[in-house]
Amino acid sequence: MQFSFPCKRKRCSNKNVNFTPFPSCVDGERHQGRFTGLSVEIIDPDQAKSLYDSGCFGKGSKSRGGPASGDEDETLLLGLEESCFLAYYLNTLEISDLAGSSMDFQAFIEAAQQLNERFVESLACYLCLKSKNWVIKSGIKFGGDFLIYKQSPRLYHASFLVIVQTTCDADYYQSKNLKGVQRVAETSDKDVLLLTVYPPKDVAHPRDLQATTVTETIVRRFNYLTFVQSKQQ
Repeated sequence: MQFSFPCKRKRCSNKNVNFTPFPSCVDGERHQGRFTGLSVEIIDPDQAKSLYDSGCFGKGSKSRGGPASGDEDETLLLGLEESCFLAYYLNTLEISDLAGSSMDFQAFIEAAQQLNERFVESLACYLCLKSKNWVIKSGIKFGGDFLIYKQSPRLYHASFLVIVQTTCDADYYQSKNLKGVQRVAETSDKDVLLLTVYPPKDVAHPRDLQATTVTETIVRRFNYLTFVQSKQQ
């Protein structure tokens, strides 16, 4: 049986809009972000719009998607993984702490690990998915780490609920626990993508993550009726 993943298009008025996958620096100046302790905040409205329109990075502080409330004080909130990707891999974002000091890669990694001890593993998975042109959003609403979309959440529903698994918690995602996650995903027409990460011992530079190994496992219940119908077509 050939595997095909769901890629359900939304009913929307902007079906023919072309989205730029990555942002670029305007006049050589990087976007400015402030690490708040939970996320990276983009205050400038033009920079916030640029980041969301070019790759759907972040979400509005008062909106479900990009900044769209119309309030002057609405900002763009970037997740830790996408902030690290934009700042230290694309070099289109400069991150400062609350004191206004610029944060280098090592300082950001240490700060992020205080919030998520598995941040390096999550970042490795984020980079792996980005290399395959997925648009990546938080999956906490469905009990996972990420949701991944084709092109844009404006055009498509999420195809996969992504679970990041390390060697330390490999025993947790066994049949009983995994079935629970899979059923939650199935109710919204998603499949579960289980990523098992084997990161390097020391990560002091962005290029160190090149030594990471990520294995992919797609979890889907076998539906006999669907299988028979596919053979009859």
